Amino acid sequence: MGREARCVVHRGGERAEAKVLLESDELVVRAPFGLKLPRAEITARAEGDRLTVEWPRGSVVLELGEREAERWAHEIANPKSLADKLGVKPGETVLLVGAFDVDLVGAGTLVEAGPANVAFVSVETVEDLARIGALQDEISSDGAIWAIRPKGRADLTEAMVIGAGRDAGLTDIKIAKISDTHTGMKFVIPVAKR
Repeated sequence: MGREARCVVHRGGERAEAKVLLESDELVVRAPFGLKLPRAEITARAEGDRLTVEWPRGSVVLELGEREAERWAHEIANPKSLADKLGVKPGETVLLVGAFDVDLVGAGTLVEAGPANVAFVSVETVEDLARIGALQDEISSDGAIWAIRPKGRADLTEAMVIGAGRDAGLTDIKIAKISDTHTGMKFVIPVAKR
């Protein structure tokens, strides 16, 4: 969901090549720097081929190349909403099955029944797994079903969610962080069945 680059990094007089990741919640600069900077605390500006990232306790310069430096600066200044990251486009119809603590509709249009472009289903118990397959009739043929489940539960694992979707004839194509406590699995109807 983010950006990734291997580049030359400058920090506090030190210069080294490192892997850099722009995640939804943080900017990560791997070894030898070992930085994890919350996105809410950073600002960035592109100057030629360099991106200068600042936060309350310091700064770091990334040699990304001119085009990439501009892209990273733009993305840091204009973060995507969760709905954007999950593929909800403006004007698309969204069906919510269950209760959610985050905005999954975004610029989409909430509907009470299908067909919807995107359906989100809350999977809090093993019994809720059956809802995944049942939603096939509530989405458009090229639509998506996102199964949202709590993280770290041995009684409701990622493998169980994937199994429920596959048993219903769906294809799992993506996993995404929904919040600190929940994760999502995206399912679609296989192309041959559309």
